Amino acid sequence: MLGKSVGPRGRWLTWLPLFCVLASCAHNVGQDDKTGPDGKEKGAKALTFENNEAKDKGIVTYPGGDRTDWKLIEVPDKKIGTLELQLQWTPPRPGLQLAFDVFDEWNGEIVQSKKTSKKRSKSRVRNATIDNAKGKYFIRIYAVDRGDAGTYKLTVDFKESAAGPIYDPLKLDISNPPRLADIPEVEVGCDESTFDPKIPACKKICPESGAPPGWKACEGKCPKPPDITIEACWATMPCPTPPQEKIKSCTIDKFPDCDLKNPSTPTNVGNPKCKTQNFPPFTGRVIKNDLQGSDVLITISGGATQGITKAWRAQVMRGDSDVPLPSGDVFVIRVDKNQTLGRVHLTTDQLSANPNVKFTPPPRS
Repeated sequence: MLGKSVGPRGRWLTWLPLFCVLASCAHNVGQDDKTGPDGKEKGAKALTFENNEAKDKGIVTYPGGDRTDWKLIEVPDKKIGTLELQLQWTPPRPGLQLAFDVFDEWNGEIVQSKKTSKKRSKSRVRNATIDNAKGKYFIRIYAVDRGDAGTYKLTVDFKESAAGPIYDPLKLDISNPPRLADIPEVEVGCDESTFDPKIPACKKICPESGAPPGWKACEGKCPKPPDITIEACWATMPCPTPPQEKIKSCTIDKFPDCDLKNPSTPTNVGNPKCKTQNFPPFTGRVIKNDLQGSDVLITISGGATQGITKAWRAQVMRGDSDVPLPSGDVFVIRVDKNQTLGRVHLTTDQLSANPNVKFTPPPRS
């Protein structure tokens, strides 16, 4: 409520900017965060009758944290009659709704203001009637929904009658008035154009761009621009430079010719053209031998730099000729960068006399 020094027009001009601002962020404000003393029953403002009529004005705003105003009205002593209550309000924008309910002095609910329809009405008036009214009544005026607000005028008319009370108030169970429930927040939707990782509804959306790294909804999908580290992009992304065989658009014509003279050159790595061409044989020399049982372990010059792999065939040559030495087949154990380790069924004397080892690549399909 406003103090006596501020008139109705001043009150409306004071609250209007607040309505406009808070209406857009109503979900951030609790219904009682900014309420005054009359926001609770014990702080209800007492109204007085003049010529059997009582009036009051005020403001309630759910977005502003002042959802409820309480009023106290007392039927003249030793009189019984009918109370006609009417609530009129002016909202900051069309369609906003106010309502009221009435409790007796023992907190028993007497009546609720009449609803116009199930849908939100354009009506700005609500009424209620209390027959056989006697004693004190508490009136709760409130904003109906989370975004509702308005300046209101409450009018209470009393018409005396000879009818007595239709119930014995001493036999009523006394309970506290029910608290108005918080209106659930409206869940914000999400699509690719409104994507925001902070919005819960966006957890199932994979946008074309802007998704955080590892975003679950984007698993198995290629982002824009494509990322070569994501397998889903391999089927659709353009061929990079240098080309890579795993990229579908990298057809064989996009790869350079295989450099057969330099097997270890980077252009040969992953080059499909090198799968159909044979590298030339390579002849190395035994630079070390170690007797191991009936076999000899030999270290041969030449390795991965020359393109040699464990799939290559190795044979000890007779002298300086190109003729294999009988029983001179070498079992390749390990290929290092510039050396190869193998095992042979020859003697150390035979190896000293025949130190050359010829490596031949496997045939290409």
